Amino acid sequence: MVFLLYNKVLLRILVAICGIGVGLATWQYLALSSAKLGRQGMVDAFAIISFVIAAWLIMLTAEVVDNHYVRAFACLSMLLGCGVSYKWIFVLDGPTLRALPGGPQGMSIVTLGFMLALLLSLFMFVILVMRLVRDKQNLGRLPNAAERMDQVLAGASTSAASAMKKPAELEPIPLDSSPITAASSSSAITPAPAQSDRTPAPVSKLVGIGGLYLGTEFDLGPGEHGIGRADAPILLDKDNQVSRSHAFITVDDAGMASLHDNGSTNGTFLNNQKVDKTDLCPGDVIRIGTTQFRLEGRS
Repeated sequence: MVFLLYNKVLLRILVAICGIGVGLATWQYLALSSAKLGRQGMVDAFAIISFVIAAWLIMLTAEVVDNHYVRAFACLSMLLGCGVSYKWIFVLDGPTLRALPGGPQGMSIVTLGFMLALLLSLFMFVILVMRLVRDKQNLGRLPNAAERMDQVLAGASTSAASAMKKPAELEPIPLDSSPITAASSSSAITPAPAQSDRTPAPVSKLVGIGGLYLGTEFDLGPGEHGIGRADAPILLDKDNQVSRSHAFITVDDAGMASLHDNGSTNGTFLNNQKVDKTDLCPGDVIRIGTTQFRLEGRS
């Protein structure tokens, strides 16, 4: 299910196949209509099939802007376009076109291309709606430490696992003592400074402790590490709540790091507090989109 919901390559392949179906249906329908009524028949046929062509062009636009809401709208447009043109192509013109020389074979190709575009659009629409609903449900959800502990220990390195074996060692994240708790509605909209009792120290990597990238590790060497949904060293392309260029982490030669929000739509959170720019410490929890990362120190 994750492969279907979070695979943009698959969606683009389906859009391409859908375009092939639209092309086949258009080619044969125009050819048969031209054979029946000449130039005027071709013009009328193009006006009818243009609903489907326009819907596929919206699909291409959705891939350019890389937005699932636009993709869902494009699929819905294709379904509506097929619904509008179906009566004209198959009910009104179909019987006459089938009677032409080569008509049965031509209409079979029209039917194949038309149904291919229709069924693929319906399939993609269902996938996209499920994806958007899932992302809305996960937006802002913080992981339960007790429920996630076994998964974190299994996916993290030996040093990270040893640091989290004892619940008492999770104290550097005093979420409950924070004036803004995970249940507070203002935590998602009110920027707040980082907690004062944190101890700056060199960092080594990010470890996913919740969300879509649970167990995933990203090394933090010296330099700038972009975080985003496209063209970023820390690539979170499966999370629709992450902006294209969401945030970045800078690490100096000594391993000291700082977090910078890059004007993201949904914000960047450190220890359950929204931040624009702040220094980082080992043990900090960073939330980007629906995923939480724990910052690991150097061993």
